[in-house]
Amino acid sequence: MSGRNPSPQTAYTQWLAACTSAGWRGGPAAEQVAVRDGLGRVTAAAVRARWAAPRNDCAAMDGIAIKASSAPGPADAAGRWQLPGGAFTWVDTGDLLPPGMDTVVERERVRPGGAGGVWITGPAPPGQHVRARGEDFRGGELLLPAGHRLRPPDLAAAAAAGHAALEVARQPVVGIIPTGDEIRPAGSALEPGQVTDSNSLMLAARAAEMGAVPLVSDVQPDDPDAIAAALQQALREADLVLVIAGSSAGRRDHTAAVLGRAGGVAVRGVAVRPGHPVLLGYASQARSAGPVPVIGIPGYPLAAAVIFELFAVPLLCALQGRRPPDRVWQRALLACDWTSSPEVEDWVPVSLAPAPAGSPAGAAVVATPGRRGAGSVSRLMRAHAWWPIPLGEAKFTRGEQIDVLPIPGAPR
Repeated sequence: MSGRNPSPQTAYTQWLAACTSAGWRGGPAAEQVAVRDGLGRVTAAAVRARWAAPRNDCAAMDGIAIKASSAPGPADAAGRWQLPGGAFTWVDTGDLLPPGMDTVVERERVRPGGAGGVWITGPAPPGQHVRARGEDFRGGELLLPAGHRLRPPDLAAAAAAGHAALEVARQPVVGIIPTGDEIRPAGSALEPGQVTDSNSLMLAARAAEMGAVPLVSDVQPDDPDAIAAALQQALREADLVLVIAGSSAGRRDHTAAVLGRAGGVAVRGVAVRPGHPVLLGYASQARSAGPVPVIGIPGYPLAAAVIFELFAVPLLCALQGRRPPDRVWQRALLACDWTSSPEVEDWVPVSLAPAPAGSPAGAAVVATPGRRGAGSVSRLMRAHAWWPIPLGEAKFTRGEQIDVLPIPGAPR
């Protein structure tokens, strides 16, 4: 692995610059969706309240609505006040507050009295158990910014604010092309030397998590014409294409040549481990004016996962008009001595366990790196976090404090 390879950040910048120079216009496109279908979509415009919520003063409890000043002064010996008929109105939660009334006495503090009146206990100050107009939000108030991925409470708020539909970014389509003479579809019986196509399942699921629509092709043999035909098919719909395997320099690695004929290779090899032999480029469909970004992803599972996070994730976010997810770091104690190559950004999967009593403040966990090897999918499955070791750093000692990135949903 040569130190002349660009860092992941530099490679990403070079890739986008090459795509743009070739005519790629990667901004988000917008469409309307019903609020009920908005989960996980990204707002293409700010969402403002069309009206206030609540739209009127209303009861927040079941009971009686009264005007606070109508409650008599001193209570009787039992601590009760008597209200005559006509001085109150029975209400249920959510009912509009009757004109002239400004408080609600909950049903549990109301007892029948004579001549249609009632007895109440306890205080009844103005505004008690009342939801005031605009208490939740005002008409015209900004509820959600553009570029926000919609969650269940966001949909509820938008509906409460009067929206039946929302303007959202169109979901980018990710074409995924698994390649390799030895690769077989999931569920196939395997002969010696054959391997199940698990990478396309992982990458398609990760693309869906990022709000994209994955389109997975059949497994393509190590034949440049077959790969080129699959690429052209993917380009008909895709906003990003992932070609799995074939990105290195072996006799059966054809991705670079195919990509060079269909468009161009902007970056060949990045200073990252695993995933060093990644290809970043673009391709155009025959008779099509606009290029589509393409990533030639190495075939090892850990390498495929790292390359997707470094290059596909930020691009898919850009295509939806949102920022990449923030990296939430956790301080940990290193469980053993560790040596990395200073020429690469080394992404090491680690397992986490509670730190022993008396550990330095801020380090609540111990991180144990797994054995090296980018071909182990179980190592990725069992990892609790990534430890991204920056370029230029090489030697670490047991007990040293490091920063790791917890993997959401990892088994514990």
